[in-house]
Amino acid sequence: MASLYNSQRHINFEGERLSLPLYLDYQASTPLDERVENAMKPYLGGSAGNPHSNTHSFGHQARQAIETAQSQIATLINAKPHEIIFTSGATEANNLALLGFIRAHTGPRHLISVISEHEAVLQPLQHLTEQEEAEVTLLPVSDSGLIDLNSLREAIRPETILISVMAANNETGVKQDIDAIGQICSKAGVTFHSDATQAISAEKVDVVSQNIALLSLSGHKIYGPMGIGALYVREGTSILPISYGGPQQRSIRPGTLPTALCVGLGEACRILTEAREAETQRLTLLRHTLIEQLRAALGDTVHFNGEDAPHIPGCISITFANIDAEDLLHEISDLAVSTGSACSSLINAPSHVLHAMGLSSTEAAATIRLGLGRQTSLTEVNYAASKLAAGYLKLISKSPLL
Repeated sequence: MASLYNSQRHINFEGERLSLPLYLDYQASTPLDERVENAMKPYLGGSAGNPHSNTHSFGHQARQAIETAQSQIATLINAKPHEIIFTSGATEANNLALLGFIRAHTGPRHLISVISEHEAVLQPLQHLTEQEEAEVTLLPVSDSGLIDLNSLREAIRPETILISVMAANNETGVKQDIDAIGQICSKAGVTFHSDATQAISAEKVDVVSQNIALLSLSGHKIYGPMGIGALYVREGTSILPISYGGPQQRSIRPGTLPTALCVGLGEACRILTEAREAETQRLTLLRHTLIEQLRAALGDTVHFNGEDAPHIPGCISITFANIDAEDLLHEISDLAVSTGSACSSLINAPSHVLHAMGLSSTEAAATIRLGLGRQTSLTEVNYAASKLAAGYLKLISKSPLL
């Protein structure tokens, strides 16, 4: 990753050599794991086989590689290989899950989701209500970012056919109780879809025990390549394609599959299956260290959004008192962090997630998101905490109002 930055420089901090800027935006994207890259290399140029060609060994080899990747993804979530549908990413997976499922059902169609979902869920839902006569109930969240399970139960109607709840929020890292939601769906006979894009890197996901019929994930959030994702479709779940043009992937998602990208996603899932538990424990310690250092330096002028709710360890949402986050970013240019979701950062509007949690527009504009990941070290966390504290105090010292 270092070679991508022309402005990169190196410093010594606490006896360790650090490369700046520090990458702390792992919720936006993760760097490609070297093991994933190596697994992809044979299919990036040396093999020309179309995985859908059945008449020669080149096609057979590509197809076998893709089938291996399907098995690796399925193992990660306790699914069957043929239930894995490759997509271009989680956005397409979410659209295919929601639009494809609803279009496969006639009659009254009521869906339940959450106001703090990713736009890749909210916008398809908006389309369904405006163009396809579906009805959607969006549940609110508490100040901690959690839905009320009793409210979920009460929102279910006889015509409710789908509930879509993301496993962990991409801006705050807050985890919903997917186990309980799956039980509610099972008892009510309602299909359950979950966007597990953020959660799956830190949390065990079991589509069988959690009663998940549709699940979305993305390669570049788990140290795999960009441009590839997957939708788990439980056997027997009715879903129509949202694009047409061929018999590939049971015609649910037609088109020639990119062998190298599929292989990369499979390898990323294989690595995650083996290493997730230990990495989650390591990131939990780093998260605690960063939060405690900022609290010690800045006291109650910092607020950690969703901190009193269950959360994935790598995502930290921090609101600073009496500043604008954009100004803080200028003071901490050595840290590659975000002011919110990378998918919506081009839109100059306050975070809908933070608004849903009760933050004002001013507070939302004073919020940054830090993402810790596989390459983040304790020394980097210490450096980040010191830079954040120093940058904030510098801004406050300049403010004529304080």
